Amino acid sequence: MLACAVALIALADTALAQRGGRGAAGPPATLESQADRIFAQFNSTHTPGCAVGVRQAGRDLLLKGYGMANLEAGVPISAGTIFESGSVAKQFTATAILMLVRDGKLSLDDPVRKHIPELPEYPRPLLVRHLLSHTSGLREWSNLVALAGWPRTTRVHTQQDLLETVFAQKSLNYPVGDHYSYTNSGFALLPTIVERVSGMSFVQFSNERIFRPLGLRDTHWRDDFTEIVPGRAQAYSRAANAPRGWSLEMPFENVHGPGGLLTTVADWLRWNDELDKKNLVSSEIVDGLTTRAVLTSGRTISYARGVTVSKFRGVDEIAHSGSTGGYSTYLARYPGQQLSIAVLCNAAGAPATQFTRSLVEALVPSLAPVASADTVAAEAGEVAKIAGIYRNARTHEIQPVGTGAGFAGAPVRKLRDGGWMIGNNRALVDFGPDGNARGYRALAADSDSVPFTLVAKEQWKPTPAQLAAFAGRYRSDEIPAVWTLTVEGDRLVASVRGALKGTLTPVYPDGFTGGGTLGSVWFTRDARGAVTEMHSGSSRVWDIAFQRVRP
Repeated sequence: MLACAVALIALADTALAQRGGRGAAGPPATLESQADRIFAQFNSTHTPGCAVGVRQAGRDLLLKGYGMANLEAGVPISAGTIFESGSVAKQFTATAILMLVRDGKLSLDDPVRKHIPELPEYPRPLLVRHLLSHTSGLREWSNLVALAGWPRTTRVHTQQDLLETVFAQKSLNYPVGDHYSYTNSGFALLPTIVERVSGMSFVQFSNERIFRPLGLRDTHWRDDFTEIVPGRAQAYSRAANAPRGWSLEMPFENVHGPGGLLTTVADWLRWNDELDKKNLVSSEIVDGLTTRAVLTSGRTISYARGVTVSKFRGVDEIAHSGSTGGYSTYLARYPGQQLSIAVLCNAAGAPATQFTRSLVEALVPSLAPVASADTVAAEAGEVAKIAGIYRNARTHEIQPVGTGAGFAGAPVRKLRDGGWMIGNNRALVDFGPDGNARGYRALAADSDSVPFTLVAKEQWKPTPAQLAAFAGRYRSDEIPAVWTLTVEGDRLVASVRGALKGTLTPVYPDGFTGGGTLGSVWFTRDARGAVTEMHSGSSRVWDIAFQRVRP
C-alpha cells in the first residue's frame, strides 16, 4: 500500500512537470504554483476568494487560502476558514438516512407518508429513495416562496416554513420516479424523517453519529443563522455601485438538510478520506451513497444519493457542487487516482467546479481529450427552416432557436455525420410536410431526450387592447399569493404583495416570459375565449396555475 501511495504521488509530481511545463530556464511547476495560477483572480487583499485542499493517497498535497474571509475586518482566507457548503451538504443528509437504513429503522422503499403523513397523497407512492435522488417530482420550495412574493434573502425562512410550503402542493412536476429534476424540497423532508425515526434532532443525530466520530471538528449544521461562528468567511457578490465593488450576500435563513452546512476544506478532505477507506462509515453506506438512481423507464441517471457519479474526461468522479448566498463550492473524489479536491469560495459566481477540474488537469496526466462535436456551418435556408421560438414540453421554458423576426436564439449547426446541433446539444429535428421544423428533441445528459415544440416563427407583438385581456388578479390554492396584472402603456406588468413587480414580455400568442420569479408565463382560456388561468413554469416548478379571481 505504501509503495502504491508513493507511486501515485510520484505520478502527480510527473504530471505537474508535464502539464505545468518546464521552461527553458525555469524549474518544473509545483502544485502550489499551479493553484496560484488557477486562483489568481482571487489572490488579493481586496476581494473575497477561496480555500482549496488537495489530498492524494492519504497525503495532503495542498491546503491554502486565496483572498479575504472578511473584507471589513481584513481577515484572509486560510485552510481553516469556515464556509457554508451549499448543496454539497446533501451527501451528509443522505448518510444520516442510510445509517438509519443500516440500523434497520428505515427502508429506502418506505412511503414518505409513513413518516410524514402531512404530505399529500399522490397518485404514485412517493418513496424515501425518490427524495434522495431528485426523482420525487416535488416542486422546488425556494421557487414557490419566491412566487408567493418572498424570494430568498427577503425574509427569514425557517425549516417549518419550508415544510408547510411543500405540504401545500397538491401537484407534482411529474409522476413520481419518471424524471430527474433537481429540487431541494426532497432533501428538506429528510431531516424530519431522521428526527421522527431516531428520536433525536437532526443536528444532534448528525453530531453524534457523523461529525464527532469522524473528527470533523469544524463541521456543523447552520440551524440558527444568528449564531456567531468564529473563523467563518462572510459571503459576497459583486456590486458595481459599492465603494469596494462587493456587497454582503449571506444566506440568512434557518433551513438545513438541502444545504446549511458549515465546514472547512480540511474537514471535507477528511470526510472523503473516510469514504475511500471505509473505517467508520461502512461499505454499505458508502455503496448506498454512490448507487445511481433508476427511473421508472429503466434508465439509470448519474445522480446517486447526495452525489453525482460520472466521469470527467474519462476519469471516474464522485462529486457535488454547491451554491447558496454568495458561497460557491465543489467537493470531488477520484477513486482511481486516490485523489480528493475541495474548493470553498465566498464570492458569488466563483467557478468552484472549474477550479477543481483545472486542478485535476494539473494532477492527472491520463485524462481523455476534450470531446467536441464535429460540426459545419448550415446554409441560411436550412437554418431558416428550423429557426423559431420553441417551448420545452416539460418545463414550458422558452427556447428561441436561430434568428428570426424579433428574436435571436441558440445557434444552429450541422453535424458532419448528419443531424443537428442546437446550442450545445445534439438535436433530432422533426420536420413537417412543408419542410419546416415543428419541434425537436435535445439529446441531453444521462441519455435523456427533452422535447421542444415550435410555438411561433416570430415574436408575438400584441396591441395594448390585446394585453388588456390578461389584466386582473390571479390566485393559487398551493401558495399564499395573489398576482395582479395591469396594462401600463404597451406593457403587461405583474406584481405580487405590492413589492415585487416586473414586465411580462410577449413571446408567442398567450405566452410571455416573466423574468426571474415568474419564469415562463402562459394563459389558458375558456370555450368563449376568456382568460381563466395564468400559469408559471421553470426548470424546478414545471407548471403552477393561478386562477383568475377578477377581470
